[in-house]
Amino acid sequence: MRIPTATYRIQFTPQFGFDNAKAIAAYLADLGISDLYASPIFKARSGSTHGYDIVDATQLNPELGTNESFDALVDEIQSLGMGWLQDIVPNHMAYSSENDYLMDILEHGPDSSYTDYFDISWNAPFGDRQERILAPLLGDFYGVSLENGHIQLQYEQNGLTVNYYSLKLPLRLESYTKLITYNLGKLTRTLGRNHPDFIKLLGILYILKNVPSEVAGKQRQDQIAFIKGLVWELYTTNDAIHEFIDENIETFNGEPGNSESFNLLDELLKDQFYRLAFWKVGAEEMNYRRFFTVNELISVKVEEVRVFNNTHSLIQKLVEEGKFTGLRIDHIDGLYNPIQYLERLREKMGDVYITVEKILELTEELPENWGIEGTSGYDFL
Repeated sequence: MRIPTATYRIQFTPQFGFDNAKAIAAYLADLGISDLYASPIFKARSGSTHGYDIVDATQLNPELGTNESFDALVDEIQSLGMGWLQDIVPNHMAYSSENDYLMDILEHGPDSSYTDYFDISWNAPFGDRQERILAPLLGDFYGVSLENGHIQLQYEQNGLTVNYYSLKLPLRLESYTKLITYNLGKLTRTLGRNHPDFIKLLGILYILKNVPSEVAGKQRQDQIAFIKGLVWELYTTNDAIHEFIDENIETFNGEPGNSESFNLLDELLKDQFYRLAFWKVGAEEMNYRRFFTVNELISVKVEEVRVFNNTHSLIQKLVEEGKFTGLRIDHIDGLYNPIQYLERLREKMGDVYITVEKILELTEELPENWGIEGTSGYDFL
């Protein structure tokens, strides 16, 4: 085990990436720094200035540099006799459009393959609580945001989404039926009932209404991807269908100042597996666990073995390759079972230096059975 004697924390950002750190590595070594102490370097929300809003822990953050530039930095660090202490974030991920695991849940609901990834009410051990997942990410009240035209439908190759500025949330499969059947008679008159593309569209509507309810997980996702592909093909190859869908989206998006024009969009949003809300609603009602009171950080069920294995696969790889020589665990108090987590982590990572962020009360002692080298120093401070 390599034990650091003097660490220097580098806050990686899109403006200060792997190449920038490589340029100062020799200077740090001259100062007597034994180990680089790195902020989270895994894929985070675009433009993240801190890295704790992770969207995929199985990838390095491309905004910090390429895999080659990361390896070059590690080589430089090691050539100077320095180690690498890595900050890892097991407790939470970003509530973001870039979080594919969460977006899959919001699109497919209980049929998603990732419902066990996050602490949402659906995972509660008591009762049947499959109410819509709160999405308290609006800058104003839902009704105000809707009638100001700030919430808008959009259609692209990946499917229908509801957009609020940079936020983009997927719509469930049933929404396609509502959008396509709206004013369908107009398209019938334009193309004619016997037009091959119109017949294809009717076939797609039939499939949409008859997706087997017992099909779930990956099989359901594959079926939905197939249906989306059929709709996109018609949209991009038939001008009349392209215009029809665009006009329907424009109708659903309403006219600012005309409250009744937003009824279609409001009804569509009520059918989703999530509920858009003013961010302040999070102070009064909440059905997912957050990092403290930060709505944009949703807690991860890392106590689930498959969640642990997935979110730690890259970390384990980099430890085994000797690139990470130590780990610092962010916010261990947020975990459901810290002892279980640390036991699994030690089993996966082997004899590597592990320290935790633990805020100790004045009369609180660090548990002796945690199997770690210590804390990141709050008790000392």
